[in-house]
Amino acid sequence: MQRYLKYLVFPLGCCALGLALVLGMAGLEAAWITFVLLLLEISLSFDNAVVNARVLDQLTAGQQRFFLTWGLVIPVFGVRFAGPLALVCLAGGVGVGEALDAALHNPQHYKELLDLAEPRILAFGGMFLLMVFLRYFFNEAKTLHWLKPLERRLSAAGRVEALEVALALILLLLLVAALPVRLHGEVLVAGVIGLVLQLLSTSIAEAFGSEEEAAGRLAAGGGLASLLYLELLDASFSLDGTIGAFAITTNLPLILTGLGLGALFIRSLTLMLSREKALDSLVYLEHGAHYAIGALGLLMLSGILLKQWHMHLPEWLSGLIGVVLLLLALFDSLRHRRNVSIQ
Repeated sequence: MQRYLKYLVFPLGCCALGLALVLGMAGLEAAWITFVLLLLEISLSFDNAVVNARVLDQLTAGQQRFFLTWGLVIPVFGVRFAGPLALVCLAGGVGVGEALDAALHNPQHYKELLDLAEPRILAFGGMFLLMVFLRYFFNEAKTLHWLKPLERRLSAAGRVEALEVALALILLLLLVAALPVRLHGEVLVAGVIGLVLQLLSTSIAEAFGSEEEAAGRLAAGGGLASLLYLELLDASFSLDGTIGAFAITTNLPLILTGLGLGALFIRSLTLMLSREKALDSLVYLEHGAHYAIGALGLLMLSGILLKQWHMHLPEWLSGLIGVVLLLLALFDSLRHRRNVSIQ
């Protein structure tokens, strides 16, 4: 237990320091909001840490350090600040200067502009995550199954080439057909971009060899492709957290602080899972994480449709689903390890 706790000392210290600074500078209410945002980020991205740990194993030591340090800047400031800013410019038809001014000085107006861009954000992130889920289970080479009756069938269906792509596109087309005509183009384009980026990022990495060959062949180009995939995966998880954060507060500094501290915690958890080789003994944890990813992708896509009916799925729901699935996978993994040790 002490071996695992050492990875959490630094993020817990940073979280405590960050909350103390917010408390001293902005008061108790601001500190509470920051704490809620921190918990939101951790609950939404916990399953991301499990998948990241598996991909991280394929990187060189230098690439791992880059991802765990500078890689933090990209999802925190790139996705949560610059990304929505760019989408606000496109959806709201405003310049970068106006969008930046709204983000810094008029957060309520910025939230209104962000609401215009929300269908594109959710379509991109939802399709990317859905493809992560489908490509993991539609794999004929996959032999370890958690929910055996379901996963065996999905694995067998993986013999049909590109079946997961066809299913994802059919789902996207059904979603678009149910939306108002004015949203057809932007949702379709954003969803296809998310799908294509997921295919490209994983296909490039796989072109350098299987996981068994990773140690020798992914040191250069393959490692860079995996690093790109990690950042894209992080970005897709961050999109949902960003939208949810604005439902809690429109104060951008508090959003960046709370989500940033949460992302730092997830980074340390990723490092712990990778370096302690926890996934090698907790064999079903990766399965649970991918089920959670699939659920989050579907929730993001359904959120586009529900918004047209003036309905909204609470952010805690996706976090709760992810945590429950991971806990179930963890318990089954521990039971499996115990049975193996007895034999």
